[in-house]
Amino acid sequence: MPKIELRNVTKVFDDDFTAVRDVSLVVKDREYATLLGPSGCGKTTLLRTIAGLVKPTSGDILIDGKSVVGVPPEDRNIGYLFQNYALFPHMNVRENVGYGPIVRGESKARTVRITDEMLRFVNLLEWARFMPSELSGGMQQRVALVRSLAAGCCKILFLDEPMSSLDPKIGVKLRYEIQKTARNLGLTVLHVTHDQEDAMSISDKVIVMRMGSVVQVGGPREIYNNPASPYVAHFIGESNFIKTVPVGDSSVAFDGSVITLGENVGGDNIVISIRPERILFEKRLENTLEGVVEDKNFLGPTTRFIVKIGSVKVSVSTAKHPEIKVGDKVYVYLPPSVLRVFRGVSDLDGELRILG
Repeated sequence: MPKIELRNVTKVFDDDFTAVRDVSLVVKDREYATLLGPSGCGKTTLLRTIAGLVKPTSGDILIDGKSVVGVPPEDRNIGYLFQNYALFPHMNVRENVGYGPIVRGESKARTVRITDEMLRFVNLLEWARFMPSELSGGMQQRVALVRSLAAGCCKILFLDEPMSSLDPKIGVKLRYEIQKTARNLGLTVLHVTHDQEDAMSISDKVIVMRMGSVVQVGGPREIYNNPASPYVAHFIGESNFIKTVPVGDSSVAFDGSVITLGENVGGDNIVISIRPERILFEKRLENTLEGVVEDKNFLGPTTRFIVKIGSVKVSVSTAKHPEIKVGDKVYVYLPPSVLRVFRGVSDLDGELRILG
């Protein structure tokens, strides 16, 4: 069954720009993995390299344990859904989906069976005679999806920003349809996106990229709860960062406030981070800081408060305490168990820079 393995893959273009740097990773059979990162981080180049559309400068790419470097794209049995769908505008839905089997040399009867099966799978059989221009964006995306699957007996599906041009609400619905389709067909999926919500909601594995390198690989919950660096904590969701100095084996301080950590300090240039929803408006014996509310924004399910503590501003997100107003003095509690500790951070601004 299809497993994808990369070994030290690097891609350097002719202008000496390194788009992919020494990437090694594994996507298991039937795993839904996302390549997540900002625009320009190398995720699409990496996807195209695995698909055979771009030749790696060095390293090896294995599918089912066999190297495919030098194997033409059409012989890798990969379905590829491009960002712009690339439907043939002069062909109707049935003709678009059936194009791949025809080119592959399938008989007319088998092409009809494959096309009907695929369209039925995404509830578009009744739209078979419609032209792409007569479909909604979401319907075009589903046609492009099954066309990529019908093009070959593929068990691997590559998706390149498939929801980027859709209305957000349609995109939310369709990402779950894609996930359901992939699971039902037993596909191994590699999905490129810059949308954190896409990656976190449908992935078995999230591969976070920055400036051509993979900086963390893990499940969505692991990536969110245990980011490997300030960059990951900043890019995935929202985090508060506080520069501190050690004042004990497991304590740090900033602006005269002492914070107890859930672990030994073990270094210098200590930065702690905490998610806004994990800060509590409470006064306890430790890790309670006094501040003033500088801003308050109602966001529907939650309210975001900006609290100034000494020279530091932190964001607090909660569904409680609607009575708190701008200008109020408040106490915030930072639970030690949810503090992330980053050591040796000499340039926090550089660490948090999205585009390098």
